[in-house]
Amino acid sequence: MEGVNTYNEIMRVGELFKAIDDITPPKLEKGKRYVFIGCGSSYNAGLIISEIMKKNGYYADAITAGEILVKNMFEEIVEKYDLAFLISRTGYTTETVKVAELLNERIQTVGVTCDRKTPLANVCDLAYELDFAHEDSVIMTGSFSAIVRLFLNSIKRIDIDVEEVLKKFDEMTSNDIVHKKSHFIFLGYRERYYMAKESALKVQELSLDYAEYHETLEYRHGPIALLSPNSHVVIFSEFKDPSSLEDDLAKDVSNRGASAQIINSFTIETDFEVQVLNLYGQLLGYKRAIYKGLNPDKPHGLTKFVSLKDV
Repeated sequence: MEGVNTYNEIMRVGELFKAIDDITPPKLEKGKRYVFIGCGSSYNAGLIISEIMKKNGYYADAITAGEILVKNMFEEIVEKYDLAFLISRTGYTTETVKVAELLNERIQTVGVTCDRKTPLANVCDLAYELDFAHEDSVIMTGSFSAIVRLFLNSIKRIDIDVEEVLKKFDEMTSNDIVHKKSHFIFLGYRERYYMAKESALKVQELSLDYAEYHETLEYRHGPIALLSPNSHVVIFSEFKDPSSLEDDLAKDVSNRGASAQIINSFTIETDFEVQVLNLYGQLLGYKRAIYKGLNPDKPHGLTKFVSLKDV
């Protein structure tokens, strides 16, 4: 059956969390300066992790490997940071491996991959080789949650009923949305803004639909002009009960003929919910792909990792 790998790799997040919880997470120190480097979803993971680290008193940033290469930022990285975490699901992403090579012996580097004996792991000082999170499909899905949890466990480990979250998001990504909508907008603030970015990317990759991401109330300041009855808006709220302003925006969207959903906080550790919020966009993208007759395991125009010859 087409798409079976992608579906299974989304639905196994609970198993991945159990495996992650058996691993000693990276030791983070508030006196050190950290940078997360990656591309695509790996970069988005770094953005989310670094944002939560900042909220908890750590010094952390995230930069794309591509920007470092284009701007030749190696001296800046070495001067500004004590340790670089380089994330690549496959361990073969050209930009990320190249950055690791050029930082070698100039700054401490830690690679994070979902396979063993990869070029990234080989060039870094240390490596987390999460081979139990290996994915056969092209698109990064469950492994995203695993990597985010690995780092968040360094700050605080929380219990999440992943099966309940998957059930909830399966219901929210209903046939009414999947069959009638083709334009998707994801909204949030801070780590949830980066989750909106990752969610839009999943929909684009899996179903080739038009997807956007914005800060929540910024949506009214221009982007809302593209809203139509084909649009569906998702608001990632950090509150158990949505802000009245979030409610007003959702009502405004509905009054304009589109649909809207608010994903409320469901634990007392609201920031740490990001390790599963990505499952909504993954399920939506997967279902849309199947509905459109696409194969989520082999999305059009994409490969499992980006390999550049001239880097």
